[in-house]
Amino acid sequence: MVHWFARAQGQGIKYPPIKAQPAQGIRFAVATVLAGTLLAACSTTQVQTPRTATTVPLHDAMIFPPPGGPAMISVVETNFANAVRQEIALASNARTPGENHVTITRFLTRGGDGNFGELGDPVADNEDLYTQASAAFPDVSMMVSPFYVQNYYGPFGYAVGGAPTGDKCVYARQRIEPEAATTGRVTRGSVVIRMQLCDRDASEQALLDMMFNMRLRDPVFQPWRASPIIGAPGAIILPQTGSGFQNVLDLPEAQPRGTTSPAPVVQAPAPTPVATTPTPVPQPTGPLVPLPGGGTTDGGTTTDSTVVVPAPPGSS
Repeated sequence: MVHWFARAQGQGIKYPPIKAQPAQGIRFAVATVLAGTLLAACSTTQVQTPRTATTVPLHDAMIFPPPGGPAMISVVETNFANAVRQEIALASNARTPGENHVTITRFLTRGGDGNFGELGDPVADNEDLYTQASAAFPDVSMMVSPFYVQNYYGPFGYAVGGAPTGDKCVYARQRIEPEAATTGRVTRGSVVIRMQLCDRDASEQALLDMMFNMRLRDPVFQPWRASPIIGAPGAIILPQTGSGFQNVLDLPEAQPRGTTSPAPVVQAPAPTPVATTPTPVPQPTGPLVPLPGGGTTDGGTTTDSTVVVPAPPGSS
């Protein structure tokens, strides 16, 4: 460009001088360009909306039902801007209207306010639990359990009711708290699980076993995660069970350390008496000889006045 302009000047070509533009015109031009840029950006921004629910294979379900638990029938997945939700239908032999299913929502980040296709993540209380349980089973009088229970992932609440059809129904809900780095960035969003289950034959405990023994396909905790209070000064951890303090001496086969059980004493069997036959005393043969004093002896026993004298050897 510079070389072309120099050649043009050398050939005598004259160009009109460049006039200075007023500052106001420059500001107007800049404002016009910025406004156009903003309008273009706004025109290309689209509101994010959830994708239409689709059916996914059973092996893509986010949960593993417990062994012997209700079988999975279908999995319907819906993607939101900040979460993924699955509705997992379960097999049922109940006579109560409604479907046995588990709803699990995994948040990718924090919960939203419902705008731009985001899903909210409210922390529900017991009143909401009763409302949700009653909405799940309108024909069943549900009662919120006052007991504290927890499974592998933490505590959860549940409500139980007896249906007019004779079924037992359980509604359970659990929210696994999110994890965040020290910087405040969410490393794992919360996980919300809702289960509604009715059965004509199962007991209340058998229905709750679905919630106790259910496992998530993707891990939500670090491997071998332990309580943060372990080893912390001032934190007391007691051997506490549901029945109270657990005494070591009450454990089966409890023994003081360093002791062993005494060896059992083995009694030697008494000797069995052997029956013996007395050896007969040989009776001497020969002529009878009178003893002095008028007595004879036969094996030490006085008999009469004679004694048998043995015959000499070789005689018959």
